[in-house]
Amino acid sequence: MNHRSEPPPSPLADPALAGLRVLVVEDHAIGRILLEAMLAGLGVVARLAASGEEAKEASGSSDFDVVLIDLGLPDVHGEDLARALARLAHGRRPLFVAVTGRERPTVLPSVFAEWLEKPFSVRELHRLLTGLGEEIARSA
Repeated sequence: MNHRSEPPPSPLADPALAGLRVLVVEDHAIGRILLEAMLAGLGVVARLAASGEEAKEASGSSDFDVVLIDLGLPDVHGEDLARALARLAHGRRPLFVAVTGRERPTVLPSVFAEWLEKPFSVRELHRLLTGLGEEIARSA
C-alpha cells in the first residue's frame, strides 16, 4: 500500500486567501509556472490563460475575484483585455491587476485596481492579494 503524505503547508499560506478565485493571464510559459507556484504557496488555486482569447473563454465559464494580466500579451493589450473581461463579468466585476515590467504610473488606468511590477517576490504578491481580498470582502 502506497501512503502519500501531503506536503507541509507553505509558511506563507494564508487562510484569508483560501477560496480566492484568481485568473492569471500570462503568455510566457515560465511566467505562468512561476505565478502558479507562487499562488499555490499562498494557498490560492489559480486558473491559467496564455492569451487574451483563453482568458475570455475562462471568464465566460467562471467568475473570478482577481485577474492578473500581463500587459504585453501578443494578441491584445492587457488594458484592452481587462476592459473586455469587465464587460463579460457575470456578477460582481473582478479586480484587475496589471502585471508588467514597466514602472507603475502615477495614475493607474481606471480598469486596474493594482499594478505589480516584474520581477516581484511572493511576499509582494501576498501583500497585494491580501489587500485585494479585504477590498473584495468589503464589497461583497
